Amino acid sequence: MQANPAIATSPQEIINVLRKLQALDDETREIRNRRSERLEHLERLRKVIAHMQREIDDKRGKLTEAETWHKTKSAELEADKDRLAKSKSKLSGVTRSREYVAVNKELDIIRKNISTKEDEVAKLVVAIDEFRAAIAKEEDKFRDWRSEADQAERDNQASLDSMDGKIAEVDQRRKAISAQVERTVVSRYQKIADARGGRGVVEMQNETCTGCNMALQPRFAEMVLRASSLVQCPHCSRYLYGDPDRNLTA
Repeated sequence: MQANPAIATSPQEIINVLRKLQALDDETREIRNRRSERLEHLERLRKVIAHMQREIDDKRGKLTEAETWHKTKSAELEADKDRLAKSKSKLSGVTRSREYVAVNKELDIIRKNISTKEDEVAKLVVAIDEFRAAIAKEEDKFRDWRSEADQAERDNQASLDSMDGKIAEVDQRRKAISAQVERTVVSRYQKIADARGGRGVVEMQNETCTGCNMALQPRFAEMVLRASSLVQCPHCSRYLYGDPDRNLTA
């Protein structure tokens, strides 16, 4: 039976096909890496925005607490002022000294309470103003980041669509090239690449495997340069090819 001319049979032909596959795999990996970087950048933006939103919500919660407390203390302050006015009115009608002393003591207590509450209310007013200013500042920053994230979402979607298209196109080219060698060869190459950081075919330079940087015995180097058979690095199992101009053995 006549061999299919589309299938590479000689070691040199096979290694050339594998090098093409390696180049396509490198291209795909580079696109996928850029794709991942864009997604990671977008995810970082989302996390920053989510954190800022939590910070704003926390400040709003504290502002609500401060406003509620201010309302309560202000009401207590007004009540104490009413009591003070009533006690003063009561004092004007006192005729006995013992009762006069008691009312004055009551007035002192009320005045102290009023002074304390006035300090508390004043501090709450400052705190409320600070919370409002901080929230306004955070909201301005939040809007800027939100705008940047929205723009990144739009830009990323276009870029991701483009990258997905390129990956699909490279995959189609890869399938066509993969068909030029036996499936067992492609499968073996893929296993090596998966186990070796995506590199299943590497160049030999100066009788050294550039994949693992281990020196090769002269007989292995000679076999690689002759391309009379498929040679795998005895150290890392990657397929090897070589250029006589970049090797000591020639």
